[in-house]
Amino acid sequence: RIWELLNDPDVVVRTTPGLKSLEPDGEDLYRAEFQIKLGPVNGEFSGSLAVRDRQPPRSYRLEIDVGGRIGSAKADGTFDIRGQNGGAVVTFAGDARLKGVLARMGGRVLSGVARLFTKQFFEALEKEV
Repeated sequence: RIWELLNDPDVVVRTTPGLKSLEPDGEDLYRAEFQIKLGPVNGEFSGSLAVRDRQPPRSYRLEIDVGGRIGSAKADGTFDIRGQNGGAVVTFAGDARLKGVLARMGGRVLSGVARLFTKQFFEALEKEV
């Protein structure tokens, strides 16, 4: 069930903080629109989200490449799903490279925001289950 949810664009939009839309743009490729507010910085971003290295029903990697008025971000992350005690454990590991105003905000601020967004994502995913 978790695999199905993580591969449903509508669920991904509902559960990902700041993600406003995902529109198919080829096989395992989507046009993505984000609205992100990080403290005093508020920006719209558009670009692509690609699903790579899909290994159903266990893992896949996302590549995100977006830009906007206040900068750009290239990120990738891997979801890993493992059965455990009749349920599932989902782990995520990722990395991002930022440019523009986003990059000037500083690592401590951005890592805190990343932790917050990750927590919000997993709480929303748990509600979907």
